[in-house]
Amino acid sequence: MSEKTAPAATASGDDASMDVAAIRAKQAREGQTYGAIVRSQLRKNRAGMAGLRVILVIVIMAILAPLLANDRPVVARYKGETCFPAFTTYVDVWIPWRGLRYEMKSLKIAGGYPFSDHYAVLEGKTWKEALEQDSANVSFSLSPPIPWHPNQISKTELKQGPSWSTRHFMGTDDQGRDVCSRIVHGCVVAVTVGVVAMGIAAFIGIVFGISAGYFGGWVDMVLSRLVEVVMCFPTFFLIIAVISFLPPSIMNIMIVLGLFGWTGIYRLIRGEVLKCRSLDYVTAARALGVPARGVMFRHILPNAISPVFVSVAFGIAGAVLTETSLSFLGFGDPSVPSWGEIVSQGRQYVVEGKTHLVMFPGLAIFVTLTAFNLFGQGLRDAMDPRLRR
Repeated sequence: MSEKTAPAATASGDDASMDVAAIRAKQAREGQTYGAIVRSQLRKNRAGMAGLRVILVIVIMAILAPLLANDRPVVARYKGETCFPAFTTYVDVWIPWRGLRYEMKSLKIAGGYPFSDHYAVLEGKTWKEALEQDSANVSFSLSPPIPWHPNQISKTELKQGPSWSTRHFMGTDDQGRDVCSRIVHGCVVAVTVGVVAMGIAAFIGIVFGISAGYFGGWVDMVLSRLVEVVMCFPTFFLIIAVISFLPPSIMNIMIVLGLFGWTGIYRLIRGEVLKCRSLDYVTAARALGVPARGVMFRHILPNAISPVFVSVAFGIAGAVLTETSLSFLGFGDPSVPSWGEIVSQGRQYVVEGKTHLVMFPGLAIFVTLTAFNLFGQGLRDAMDPRLRR
């Protein structure tokens, strides 16, 4: 009997240990936050992670664009002074007021527009002229990897093909501007348009959606009818109609894209709020006297905003595509190096064999849109429990 019962006892002990392990595993799973579960699921999605890595590369290129492609050195020692000329691009973009720009002299950030207004050591020269004509006074100079400004025109280098010897890695366009420099600075336009346009759309969609879902009644009816009216118009042609009455500007494109791209986010938030407003924690918050604004934005919104992230990821890709399409059709700012504008200017020279004028910007558009769509799909799969294995 003892020999027969021993295996049974051992088996029961194994079962008990397995049950304890299963319980501990279940507790560990239940102890994870929602964000940790989403991150864990997203890491398992190879396509989504590949898209995220490409997006990070594009964002880094956009942030470092003045240091990657510029006709001014990153750092130079000229006449005994150490200066950082390439950094003035950030100053010119973010601090457009002359009084504040003059204060940057104390940082020895020289070479702004116009060059003679910012640093006396240049004596009225540009940095290119100073480095070429006064090399005896230059003890050190570190140029960007792409030593060309995106709007730098050269009449002697028109429509040249890619060349490593001339450092035109993707060739030049019909005005002698470096294509690689324009594509790198085009990342700034793509990232800015996507983030700003979808930021405006997300703000409008969230505020309107949570108001309609929480209050219901006439508020829901008015906002829902407004959404139906906006959705009845073809978005792209509506944007073209509005842009045609405005001066060519990337800012105008971003604002118009945001003002007409919020309907999808509104419907997502409204549906989630309709489900959440009848749950116990909302009822408890109301019973404790929490004001409506607190219930909406402190209790309901954190539990209803998850689908918005997926919509924003896809929306950024749509905003980039719309901006490139508008620039291709001539509604963008010609002074801004947009990928659509580069393709538009180069398409007429394809018959001459200058395929690099459309191939490289077209590839940049394709890679960017694919990356955002892959990341959006991976994020959707990670957030939706029904799509998990």
